Amino acid sequence: MEVTALTLLILHINHLIDTGKYNDISIEDVHHAIESKRVLKFLKERAGNDIDLSVHLNKNTYGDFETYYEEKLNDIYSAYKGYENKKWGVSRLGLCVLLAWTNEIIQQGENLNWSK
Repeated sequence: MEVTALTLLILHINHLIDTGKYNDISIEDVHHAIESKRVLKFLKERAGNDIDLSVHLNKNTYGDFETYYEEKLNDIYSAYKGYENKKWGVSRLGLCVLLAWTNEIIQQGENLNWSK
């Protein structure tokens, strides 16, 4: 997977956080989206035109990014659910958990292409 796909997603999540309009997305909401393997769709449904995930959902751009991302999030969720505050300092906002965990995927570096 291209690192740029993840860093672009970080920019989108950061934008949503900055607007303040999505502070009602709880950590539990994110947990449910991860359990359902529909985080990107959940974000698109909640944020509408405030987020453009077309390159992430279109398999022609980054391949099957959605499956890759959902699997990586699920791995982190399975290992660290309930430890968001202790490990990442996040205790309130679901979008902050997604930001931290997307960054964690990059830090883990598994199956990432850094060439672009």
